[in-house]
Amino acid sequence: MPFANSSEARIAYVAETAFGTTPATPTFKVLRTTGGGVRTNKTTQTSDELRADRNVTDEGLLGLGAGGAYPFEFSYGTFDDMLESALRGVWTTNVLKNGVTPKYFTVEETLELGATDSFSRFTGCSVNTFSLAIAARAKVTGSLGLMGQKEALASAIVTGATYTAATTEPILTSSAHVAALSVAGLNPTPKLRSVNLEINNNLRERPAVGSLFSEEFGAGRCDVTGTLEAYFESQALYQAVLDHGGGALSLTIGKDANKKYTILCPNIVFLDGAKQIGGNNDDVMVSVPFRAKLDPAEACSLKITRAVA
Repeated sequence: MPFANSSEARIAYVAETAFGTTPATPTFKVLRTTGGGVRTNKTTQTSDELRADRNVTDEGLLGLGAGGAYPFEFSYGTFDDMLESALRGVWTTNVLKNGVTPKYFTVEETLELGATDSFSRFTGCSVNTFSLAIAARAKVTGSLGLMGQKEALASAIVTGATYTAATTEPILTSSAHVAALSVAGLNPTPKLRSVNLEINNNLRERPAVGSLFSEEFGAGRCDVTGTLEAYFESQALYQAVLDHGGGALSLTIGKDANKKYTILCPNIVFLDGAKQIGGNNDDVMVSVPFRAKLDPAEACSLKITRAVA
C-alpha cells in the first residue's frame, strides 16, 4: 500500500449556500497553499467514578469541531473568495469592506494513495483569521485560519463534482510589487522593514444538546490589527506614537496593471510602540503595533480595492 506524499496533496473549496451543507454537483476551486491543513478537534472527558481497582471507567466523547490554517504566498485573484469570508463582506464594484455577512465553504483535502484516494471534507468552514506579512526582500506571505463544523472521510469525489484549476498569477514580493505606501500622512513616509496585518473575526462555536457538532458559528468583533517596523530616521513616527496618533494606512500590492490590490485602513491608531536599540551591528528600529478602527466616512475599518491600475 503506497504512503501519501504532501507534494501530491490537493486542497480545494466550494462555497456553501447553507451552513454545513456541500452543494450538489459542486464546482471546487483548487487553493494555492504552502502546507498546513484543517483537522478535527475532539473534546472528551474522563469519568470521575470511584473504583476500588483504581481503573478509569470511561472516556466520553463530548463534541467534535474542526479548525486549522493554510499558509500561503500571495498572488492576485487567488484569495478573493476567502477575503470575502475574512471580512464578512461582498465584493461590490471591486471594493470589499468589513461587514456582517458570513460566508461558508466546504474544504476538501485529497491525498493520493494509488488506486483509491483519501478525501477529507470539512463542511461549515469560515475564515476566522487572515494575516498578511510584507517583509523587506521577501515574498508576500500570509495565513488563512479556518473554523469548521465537522469532517467526513470518503474514498471518491462527490458525485458530479468538478475542479477548477488554481490560478497561475505570479507570487508577489515586497521588493518589486508593493507601492504607494502611506502611513498616517507622515512626510516623508517612514522606511519600513516590515508591515503585518491581521483580521480576527473572533468566531465561536455554538454547541447544542443532542449534537456533537456546533450550530452556525457566532461572530465577535472584527479586530483589524498590525505592526509596522520602521527604520528610525526622525522623531516623527515615534512622536505620533507618544501622541496616541494615527491616520490612514494604505499600500498597493500587485505586478500588472488592473491586477493590483489597494489595502486601506482609513483610521488606524498607534499602540504601544517602542524604539529598539540593538547591538553594534544593528539599526535602530521603531516597532509600532496599531489597531484599525471605524472610519465614519468609509463606514469600515478595512477596505480592499482590486483591479487597480
